[in-house]
Amino acid sequence: MAGVVVKGRFPRRRLFRIVATNTFRYLFRGAARNWARNIGSTAPALGSMTLLLVMTGLVGITAFALHNLERVETAQASLLHVYIRDDAAPVEVDWLRDRLQNDPRVASVSYTSKSQALARAQRMPGLPELADATESNPFPASLDVQLKSIDDVAGIDAMARDDGAVDPLYPTSYDRGAYRRIQAVLFGTAVAGFALLSMLGFVAVTVTINSIKAAIHARRDEISIMQLVGAPRWMVRGPFVVEGAITGGLAGMAAGLVTFGLAMTGIAAGSGTFTQFAPGVTAAVAAVVGAMVFAAGLGLGSGSSLVSVRRHMEA
Repeated sequence: MAGVVVKGRFPRRRLFRIVATNTFRYLFRGAARNWARNIGSTAPALGSMTLLLVMTGLVGITAFALHNLERVETAQASLLHVYIRDDAAPVEVDWLRDRLQNDPRVASVSYTSKSQALARAQRMPGLPELADATESNPFPASLDVQLKSIDDVAGIDAMARDDGAVDPLYPTSYDRGAYRRIQAVLFGTAVAGFALLSMLGFVAVTVTINSIKAAIHARRDEISIMQLVGAPRWMVRGPFVVEGAITGGLAGMAAGLVTFGLAMTGIAAGSGTFTQFAPGVTAAVAAVVGAMVFAAGLGLGSGSSLVSVRRHMEA
């Protein structure tokens, strides 16, 4: 009597759920268990990566603040004050003003009287004492020239300083080296920050690669058996990449919280002073930087693990 084989129904949805569950258990639960078991060899990578990401977050906030500060300083440096003689005739002042306004390099020209200059000076640190030391108003009237480009300040200064309505002793507010000093400081800070982050990044990636290498050698027999039975590459390499992602994710989470906390401490400690030295840095910016640090940690950990897996499993 011939046997009859009856094929039972196995819904695709249930099959998909079983495959997804087993994949999750193998890749993520198994990787988390192995990560916790090898915490001793992973701790150096976790610490160095956390330090790198904290420095990255702080450098990122500093770079954002310096960029905004550069824009503020550039706008201030491109504003040229042309100081008017006290005895200058109104016709001379109007002629100079028209001359400046008709120049294509000039965005706008406004007039500040002596009384307005005194009121503005009294809001600046140190200048009220100078004003109180004399009976008369020591601050001259001026034409405030806003230029389209900071590179044109020198040309407008050369054109205006020899005009008859301009004060011969203090003709303008032009400082030849001011913008160059700003650019030099910003460039030096950027180079130093990049060099520091490059060094820390090299250390963090190297330590992470070595920690994954140690985990691979510790499980060499298990890996060999899986390769002999024909397990696909993703099943062999996946857990190690997930372990690296766990290390990077934890480091990124810790670094993101530290970065956000330090930024909020600075904002809360001195809102006025902090705004002057770090313009544009708010709680929202700090939160975005913290999230970016967490994402960078995930990428750094999983990327370093993938490099180590490819190098040492194919060796």
